[in-house]
Amino acid sequence: MHIRLHQMKASILIRNATRTSGFSLRSIASSAGVASSTITRIQAGKIEPTLQMVERILHAAGYELRLEVVRRGTDCSPRLGDLADAWSESNGHLKIHWTRWRAFLDYLALHPDRVPEGIYPIPPPAGNDTIDALTAAVGEKLADDAGLPRPTWTSAAPVLDKPFRPAPIRPSLNHDIAPQLAARNVMVDTESLWRRAGAIGV
Repeated sequence: MHIRLHQMKASILIRNATRTSGFSLRSIASSAGVASSTITRIQAGKIEPTLQMVERILHAAGYELRLEVVRRGTDCSPRLGDLADAWSESNGHLKIHWTRWRAFLDYLALHPDRVPEGIYPIPPPAGNDTIDALTAAVGEKLADDAGLPRPTWTSAAPVLDKPFRPAPIRPSLNHDIAPQLAARNVMVDTESLWRRAGAIGV
């Protein structure tokens, strides 16, 4: 067996948690019993913290670290939380890594029995309201489409003040926006992300 942490690197996990905590870096460092400069170096990827240090910093930032023990070789289903780092920022512009989002949704379209595993675990904070809103909206749509209760964690996700309108991801004649996304001001058309199982890979 092995202990499987979230697929994100510790540097990204700590950076996102501290950015969204509402606490100052100095306050988090003091509560965690580490130097502010240590957290800064972790965020920059210059040092690899111990599991205990990650846990202390996340706790000080208002989060908890959850571990999962799985048997070696077990097929681990993808989760929405795996997409918390599927974005980057350049010159103040948000770039979402849509290929990873489509791969996740394609997988669940081919394996509908895995939807609960994909949406119910609480995702880590992405460190960006647009990504957090997108994640919650997608989770709600997946639940609604599968006839499942919506994940409880989505109720705390943000609704964007201004509509987020990326360029169409895929050429499409139909630019309908799912109500779950529209409710959070995430204006991504449905066909850009969701495809029928029979059309995946075509």
